[in-house]
Amino acid sequence: MLRKINLIRILIIYIALLNSVIGCKTTESTMTVDHSPIIASLDLVNVIDDKVKVELKVTNLTKDTVSYYLPKIVPGTYQNNNYGKYIEDFKAYDNQGNELLTQKLGDNHWTINNSKRLHSITYLVNDTFDTEGTHQIFSPTGTNILSNKNFVLNLYAFVGYFDKMKEKKYNLFIKHPLDMEASTSLSEFLPKEPQAGAKYDTDLFIFKRYADLADHPIMYSIPDKVTFNINEIEILLSVYSPNKLHRAAQLMPQMERVVRAQKNFLGPINTTKKYSVLLYLSSAKNDDAKGFGALEHNTSTVVVLPESIPLEKLNESLTDVVSHEFFHIVTPLSIHSEEIHDFDYNTPKMSEHLWLYEGTTEYFSLLFQINQALISKEDFFERILEKIHNSKVFDDTMSFTEMSKNILQDPYLENYRNVYEKGALISMCIDIIMREKSNGAYGIVDLIRGLSARFGSEKPFKDAELIEIIKEVSYPEVADFLESHVVNNTPIDYGFYLEKAGLIYNTIEIPSAYFIHEQEPFIKGSESNKKVVFTVGAERNNFLKNVGIKSGDFLLGINNKEYTIKNIYDLFSDSSKWNIGDDIIFIIERDQNILKLTSKVIAPTVEKIVLKQNPDATKKQITILKSWIND
Repeated sequence: MLRKINLIRILIIYIALLNSVIGCKTTESTMTVDHSPIIASLDLVNVIDDKVKVELKVTNLTKDTVSYYLPKIVPGTYQNNNYGKYIEDFKAYDNQGNELLTQKLGDNHWTINNSKRLHSITYLVNDTFDTEGTHQIFSPTGTNILSNKNFVLNLYAFVGYFDKMKEKKYNLFIKHPLDMEASTSLSEFLPKEPQAGAKYDTDLFIFKRYADLADHPIMYSIPDKVTFNINEIEILLSVYSPNKLHRAAQLMPQMERVVRAQKNFLGPINTTKKYSVLLYLSSAKNDDAKGFGALEHNTSTVVVLPESIPLEKLNESLTDVVSHEFFHIVTPLSIHSEEIHDFDYNTPKMSEHLWLYEGTTEYFSLLFQINQALISKEDFFERILEKIHNSKVFDDTMSFTEMSKNILQDPYLENYRNVYEKGALISMCIDIIMREKSNGAYGIVDLIRGLSARFGSEKPFKDAELIEIIKEVSYPEVADFLESHVVNNTPIDYGFYLEKAGLIYNTIEIPSAYFIHEQEPFIKGSESNKKVVFTVGAERNNFLKNVGIKSGDFLLGINNKEYTIKNIYDLFSDSSKWNIGDDIIFIIERDQNILKLTSKVIAPTVEKIVLKQNPDATKKQITILKSWIND
């Protein structure tokens, strides 16, 4: 977040610091300049071999050796990205320009000797978009360096932190071409017009601590952006479309409609005065981004989508993304644990409550649409069923708090996507419980408002205390539900909760293909050792269940034909030639043992869940349903 200081004082500080960082002519001043912030500069003008030069200046260190880090992981991501891998030519200097001895101790860690003399460090940063075939960094969490055209600056990949100095203030100077502008939720400070003939300008951004710098992405490009105001929030939509196929003005009407509905849904919850959507449209070429989606930040989101999709589909995709990401202004901006507030970027402790940060956010992205009449109740019910259906692909007995704490390692990491499926359903059940106990007067939005008022962006909660606090601000039954189904491993009976709202929930058998359901089987493994594996979806296919297939089984062959990732599509054409009653033999690998499973071909079916209103619902059930979906 931006530091608020007196304008005259910041002008004086800016002029003095600009001289030391950018190299302008010295300006005399009788004022004492506060050198306590770490001063960082990025040069987007003199790009070197597709790399950006970074310089950091720090003074008054008291230790003989100091450590400098780039993040291994950042909030909102659940894998180790090791941004230090993209740093080259790391050097440290004293104030006379003499080079100090440095050592690299890992992907993200450097030590600097004689650090009492340290004045500056410099290095080059390579981007991730143009090398996505060589790493697993999801595009919206990465970086782009496209000289004179576009820079996607997730700042944590450019600027690091010194050991035990993450709470220090940062002044960030960014030198950029004159025709390129910053798009961000920050407010750049521009004290003067560029001189005649100048080829660049310099923006200054001020952060009160490293976490704020890491949480504020910036996109530089030739401007194509629109702003609009909704209930005292200024919304910025900035678009980079390399071939000018899409414009911000074209996307604004749908964006405004969606965000207005979201803000109306949240009511008096106000956690930010500005929100930015930074949309990068990729050419999808070999040297461009291919990971389509978004990364949330407290007051912005970085979105990467393909440029080639039609405007209508782009609007739909952007709506889906923003419907989720915008609600992160509540969780985790105003409600978060100590693990998030004091995030350790290299040896992180993960919070227990992913169900709150991602699950509740995802549920809100569904609920607001029915609440604000953007979709029909039939559409809403279908999306709830889709969540239930998708959640069953994952381990339904896994403790959500245990998964959250250990999300960076297997088997928890492979179940991460369930936070968007079962996590949303956890919030749905809490919503229904609260409406039942209050006769429709209160729901989960009221719970989130209460927690937001109790904490806020500067006051984190303790993980172990959250459920007890929820009990205080809602109902004991909500805490009981969380203990049973989130802390412990009891699967949720969704029919039990949906029945409270007068809905009939059951399953029916419908015809299916042998393998097409759930895209069974999946492909899993490393690039060098990928295997064909069945997921839990196989156990809901009566044919595969009859054969004896279990989730986690690796498929090796069927009826004397071997199947690998190279001929996996043969599986679908071959199965179309099977006849009911034929003998069939599956060769599978289970727990490192080779097994032969023999059976008969039967007509394949799968379970389909149906959800509909009960015509005989009670008055209380009708009240709960109406308050829930605003019917």
